[in-house]
Amino acid sequence: MVRSSTSAVRTMPRYSLIRAARSANPLAWLAACVVATLAACAPVPPAGNQAADQTSHQASLQVPASAASAAARPAAGPLPVPPNLIALTQPAGQKRLMASAHNQSYWPLSEYFETQRNEAYCSVATSVMALNALGIHRPESTQYPDFPYFSQEDFFRSIDPQVANAAQVSKEGMTLDQLGAALSTFPVEVRKFHAGDLTLGQFRDLIRDTTGRSDRFALLNFRRAEIGEAGGGHWSPLAAYDAASDSALLLDVARYKYPAVWVPVTQLYAGAQAVDSVSGLSRGIVIVGTRAN
Repeated sequence: MVRSSTSAVRTMPRYSLIRAARSANPLAWLAACVVATLAACAPVPPAGNQAADQTSHQASLQVPASAASAAARPAAGPLPVPPNLIALTQPAGQKRLMASAHNQSYWPLSEYFETQRNEAYCSVATSVMALNALGIHRPESTQYPDFPYFSQEDFFRSIDPQVANAAQVSKEGMTLDQLGAALSTFPVEVRKFHAGDLTLGQFRDLIRDTTGRSDRFALLNFRRAEIGEAGGGHWSPLAAYDAASDSALLLDVARYKYPAVWVPVTQLYAGAQAVDSVSGLSRGIVIVGTRAN
């Protein structure tokens, strides 16, 4: 069977498409580069529904002009941090962490920091960080046979495939409700909050109260565009809250793309209120913690 030219273009690898566009038209080449650069942890829909594919991709690639212009990759390293955010590696970022009264989540989370193993595994990397940091009983590990450990490789081993499975998540990521259900498989207490059901004050209280403890963690589902970054939907844990600046520390699991940054809570709230194109609901926070005896 001979495919149409449109179908062939859709199936071309991203960088093959860029090379083809460059040879055909300089403007098309530039547009293809922008699309490739903005690829993030946003879910990639199944190939069976092309209309849904276009809708989801368009939603995930909607970024402010400031974010798009900031997406020029330096010679080496991740994308530049937007001016409204403060990287933890900067002196001001480190000072903010040390001065914060709500930084107890940072220490155990940083000990088990993970980089997502593919561009759709942000929810998985965020989850295993939290599970290991909680200090609960750990399962046998395929990756480390002599040491029990929660790993991205084994995350779905005990999860009902109807809830989530590795093949699906590696293409689409996970929604707020889906991750909440997946984490309920483990011996932890799970609470999920859609940001659309929370006021800004309630959202802030959840972050402040959780980051002030080391026995529970706030896993944030948000859209990058609202905090000035390039990309779409994403998951990462929140590790600290600073009252003076009303900002929270986001430990970005896409470390190849952005470092850990302090983000104004108002912008995190806007990012969490963004509608997930898969569920049709707002994003939000999953709180995972140890179970009471």
